[in-house]
Amino acid sequence: MQKEEQDFLSPHVMLGYPESLDEQEEGERELREVQRIWSSAVPFNDLPEDEAQLIKTMFQITKVSNATLKKFGVRLFKPTKSLVFPWFAGPDSSLKGLKLLSAQNTDTEKVTYNEATVPKISSYYNLFGLTLVGRMDSEVVLTGHELDTLAVSQATGLPSVALPRGVSCLPPMLLPYLEQFKRVTLWLGHDIRSWEASKIFSRKLGLRRCSLVRPGEDRPCPLEALARGKNLSRIIKTSIPAAHKSIVSFKQLREDVYGELLNTEQVAGVKWTRFPELNRILKGHRKGELTVFTGPTGSGKTTFISEVALDLCIQGVNTLWGSFEINNVRLAKIMLTQFAMQRLEENLEQYDFWADKFEELPLYFMTFHGQQNIKTVLDTMQHAVYLYDINHVIIDNLQFMMGQENLSIDKYAVQDHIIGAFRKFATNTSCHVTLIIHPRKEEDDRELQTASIFGSAKASQEADNVLILQEKKLVTCPGRRSLQVTKNRFDGDVGIFPLDFIKSSLTFSAPIKGKVKLRKVSTKPENEEVGGERGGSEEGRG
Repeated sequence: MQKEEQDFLSPHVMLGYPESLDEQEEGERELREVQRIWSSAVPFNDLPEDEAQLIKTMFQITKVSNATLKKFGVRLFKPTKSLVFPWFAGPDSSLKGLKLLSAQNTDTEKVTYNEATVPKISSYYNLFGLTLVGRMDSEVVLTGHELDTLAVSQATGLPSVALPRGVSCLPPMLLPYLEQFKRVTLWLGHDIRSWEASKIFSRKLGLRRCSLVRPGEDRPCPLEALARGKNLSRIIKTSIPAAHKSIVSFKQLREDVYGELLNTEQVAGVKWTRFPELNRILKGHRKGELTVFTGPTGSGKTTFISEVALDLCIQGVNTLWGSFEINNVRLAKIMLTQFAMQRLEENLEQYDFWADKFEELPLYFMTFHGQQNIKTVLDTMQHAVYLYDINHVIIDNLQFMMGQENLSIDKYAVQDHIIGAFRKFATNTSCHVTLIIHPRKEEDDRELQTASIFGSAKASQEADNVLILQEKKLVTCPGRRSLQVTKNRFDGDVGIFPLDFIKSSLTFSAPIKGKVKLRKVSTKPENEEVGGERGGSEEGRG
């Protein structure tokens, strides 16, 4: 990290605590568990040939030799039929931890693979294969999985290491171990997500020394390439430089365009599991976009957006919350209730169970509260993207961050500047920013429109998506709330669907019988409102 980026590297900015006595004891227990599993795990050379072959078939590593497995120290833990990948570290190369990979059959007769680490994943920093790298090696292949590293090493003889958390994160504390290499080839997988991750990670590693293997039919993940008899050395040699040229022709863009056409579902983004109607309109949650969200005071904006963000976080979207209006304890309590789908104050005996699971989510909170300087907030967001590979930042809300009581006469210009800064941040970091903005005062019986967003038209113009939580204040029966999408830059679909609020779990859901109203946005000038009917009107601009 550059020196100027270290100015805001303060432990007080991001939530974090030193290890307690309980945590130290937990670490010692985990180390004992590591030793227990490792001592009872069996090297492949010591297995009967038929058993070794069966295990290799289960994990699709029939082309990986016993010699390669021995070289990397991979063993079998028989009680759970798991592959064991060791983490050796320190000057004495002592055993620090393990990753276990298990295979399970599903109802659809497909095999699913589950990973578990000791210690837990937040404390697991193993660059698998690092102990085999020589001091004079100047080239390395970075993969997203331990099995891919085995394949690269066996097929090419090149040094190769695997990231401990796959494509979800490249922890900065691992960067010093990669400094010796003049060339780093990132071959992280076979899908759009791994391709996007390789571009983001190459920025951390230094664009000039990085090259990327672009996923494609002839360039699957290394393990699959080995199984299909592909020439892995040739694939690595034909990897493309990470550094961009200022001007390109369609020839350079051709494969990117084809990749987007081939993987339309992945390009559309991460799908929500709790909000299928939102998927139908927005198609998914995409990196690098700015979403503006508004709704009447007291309608449940924070509660709703926390569930929307939680849904994505559960699926591995690294999330940072900037809650300037309500404190982090209260916000975490809301999210934990939504996560457990029940009020834990009535089931305190289950608290530790759910808290342990919740703690594993890639979820972080800024410790700011009340009015904050935009530069400080942006610096913290930049730091979080670097440190935790944050994919989604939520700012709740714009007015509180600006300080409602100290707004100058030119408050709209200040707000426009802040919105422009968030827009630039989202684009430059490929991070999605969700910005909650209070609406102007409206009559209780009037629905909000895009023009109801407080401030000038800047917010709706800069936004990729505009979401409005509509509330019929004079109605008390179910169906008083609905979510309206009035702008969707990705493909133009807009619409509205009803929401039911479930008080016991603080969650929202679309009623089963509720049908989303959907239509394409008609083309209108930036400054012209499109009025119209309820249920599909587009009041947005651009």
